Amino acid sequence: MKKIISILLCFVILVSAVLCVTPASSAVEDGIDIPLIYVEGQGATLYKNIGTPEQKQIYPIQIPEGYIEEKIDQYLPVFAKAFFTQNWDEFCVALYDCIVPLFYDVRLDNNGDAEESCGVDWNWQGNLRDKKVNGKYQIQDYVFKYDWRIDPWETADKLHDYIEAVKAVTGAEEVALLGRCLGASIAAAYMTKYDGEHVGECIFYASASHGAAMASKAFCGELYLESSGIERYVYDIQLFEDESLEQLIKSFVTILQKTYSLDIACWAVNNVYKDIYLDVVPPIISETFATFPGYWSMVTEEDFEKAKDVAFYGYENGEYDGMIAKLDNYHVNTRLKMDETYIQKSKEGVEFSNIAKYGRQIIPVSDMNDVISDGTCEITQSSMGVTSATVEGKLSDEYIDAAKENGTFKYISPDRQLDASTCLFPDSTWFVKDLEHEHFPDYIEKIFTQIINIDGFTVFDNPDFTQYLVYDRSTDTVVPMTGANMNTTVRWDVTFFEALKKFFESFFVVLKNL
Repeated sequence: MKKIISILLCFVILVSAVLCVTPASSAVEDGIDIPLIYVEGQGATLYKNIGTPEQKQIYPIQIPEGYIEEKIDQYLPVFAKAFFTQNWDEFCVALYDCIVPLFYDVRLDNNGDAEESCGVDWNWQGNLRDKKVNGKYQIQDYVFKYDWRIDPWETADKLHDYIEAVKAVTGAEEVALLGRCLGASIAAAYMTKYDGEHVGECIFYASASHGAAMASKAFCGELYLESSGIERYVYDIQLFEDESLEQLIKSFVTILQKTYSLDIACWAVNNVYKDIYLDVVPPIISETFATFPGYWSMVTEEDFEKAKDVAFYGYENGEYDGMIAKLDNYHVNTRLKMDETYIQKSKEGVEFSNIAKYGRQIIPVSDMNDVISDGTCEITQSSMGVTSATVEGKLSDEYIDAAKENGTFKYISPDRQLDASTCLFPDSTWFVKDLEHEHFPDYIEKIFTQIINIDGFTVFDNPDFTQYLVYDRSTDTVVPMTGANMNTTVRWDVTFFEALKKFFESFFVVLKNL
């Protein structure tokens, strides 16, 4: 049981990593007036032995062909034995030994340092040029790549050098800076360490710099399963390409949830886990994901001290002193100074903008299952302070009435779930509902173009770019939120009898296909 939960924790953070990958996005017709430095989210391909005949990709992790099938054949008898005897020790050891070694090449050492010649294979020196066309730049002309495992405070030095190089080849006096997901932490480190030198616009997109629950709670060892969160989540993801099989599983989960069977299973796991998590989390986390200072930048201010206590629990003789020193430095010099720095630079003329996403819940493995998010970052953190209802709730009538009286009603979302007046930059923070964390549609680049090209551009300046927007996945478009399109969470509203009907319909289709 301990090793199963250990593997689950590793899976949680790995999923968080996958969701932070920055996909490509095609350019829009309208260009921007100054060069933009785009700091990607986590996901750049990593190598070891760079520049040698032995160069090897270590991330994305490459699972050998046939590996999964081989292990299933090998360990199926072990699983069957454990199932009938209820003694899971042998199977847990087998599963642990099967999965964990896949991550050995990616971990950093106990000081948070990478091996020599290990990281991103990206050499921008000598290849940088002025990419202006017809007097305009494009959003992704200058993409800054980095080893996302490394301490953002160190990566800020490389970002500084890159910004200086871009300015040199373009002749620009200032640049725009865009930080996406984990890239927002790099941008934050740069703004605090270098005082935002030569940055005229600073934009955040799906930012994780103020925290991402999946990383933060996993580092704290706060695993918690809740049935309604699991049910909502299966309706938010695609499990199988076969539509009937997909419907079968979703309906079955709803039936389990409505009959309290899922509650019982969650209760059993949660009760076992709370007694053993200190025996499980530290040995696994401290040898894998907790060796990435970059990931620690996604741990919230509130969770930071507990996360250190849990991740390095039981280690003595200064084994992780070098790592902890880096984590403390970023915490004190960037995380705790972030908002203060932004406010000061805003007064000095730097324009800050933020685009956050919502309408999703966090992967249901923590006690934050009902917190509104984009699937990875909770909305309050990624928006720098929005007041939020629960994922299926609304702000109270009393709250709405008070907003009308104090003049902040214009910041309330049409679906009554958010109040942007409490954000750090309420007039330049946009929200896109039903847009997953990892998705980057062209429409977002159009917002960036408006922000960069129009001085002081706000959420009230263009009816096509209102503060609250909705993503339509069927057409891959984003439109202003209205009363007609705001209720995207209807996908979760499945009754027991609807689920039962769909279950039998899909069951016979799947049976027939088999």
